[in-house]
Amino acid sequence: MLDSTTSTASDRPAPPSLRERKKAQTRAAIVAIGLDLCDTQGFDATTVEQIAAGADVSPRTVNRYFALKEDIVLAPIDDFGHAVAVALRGQPDTGNELRALCGAYLQVVESEADADGLRFLHQFLQTQRIMRASQAVNARALEYAEKKNVAVCEELARRMGTTPDDFLVKLVAGTWQTLCHLAVADTEHVLPTSPEAAVRVTREAILRAYHGLRQVCGAPADDTPGFAAPAAR
Repeated sequence: MLDSTTSTASDRPAPPSLRERKKAQTRAAIVAIGLDLCDTQGFDATTVEQIAAGADVSPRTVNRYFALKEDIVLAPIDDFGHAVAVALRGQPDTGNELRALCGAYLQVVESEADADGLRFLHQFLQTQRIMRASQAVNARALEYAEKKNVAVCEELARRMGTTPDDFLVKLVAGTWQTLCHLAVADTEHVLPTSPEAAVRVTREAILRAYHGLRQVCGAPADDTPGFAAPAAR
């Protein structure tokens, strides 16, 4: 008998169509160019026309994908949240939702590295730099505070047998988001290295955050296979 975390053929979504793949590629190109331009020359100095030219699309196409320029540079936040929510669905139901989130984050880190060398980490750090330099982006990011956790909170609620607006769901999601934000903020130095090194350092940072929280809460050590605490630095 299949357990609750085992997916069946009927559970798995159909592969994206050619049209959907092309739309995803166009969106990814707009985001990548937008982040590069805003990070190097400044958010205010970057125009939609410049982003469109770099992505080889029309300004109208850019506006069709993103209503605001701010949304382009904040897109990695949404993308990562959705990827984590998908990975979270496959984590074992042990009752330890922080460990499940940790496992989901690690899975996304490793799958992203397999795909394109930790693109998400590079883009996350770009987004953080742009937010620090631009009041407009920072203000828009505050509006994203609830939105960016929607997918993760929905999956947490399903696992916890409650609703996404339950306080405990928000507490778990918010706590883990803060931990990971602090954990990966100091990993920029590994980006120019190999994807393998970037994965290792990022994995250690996430696990250090997980075990650090358990330590300050007085929880016993977690020796679950795959979740071992990294060696002290």
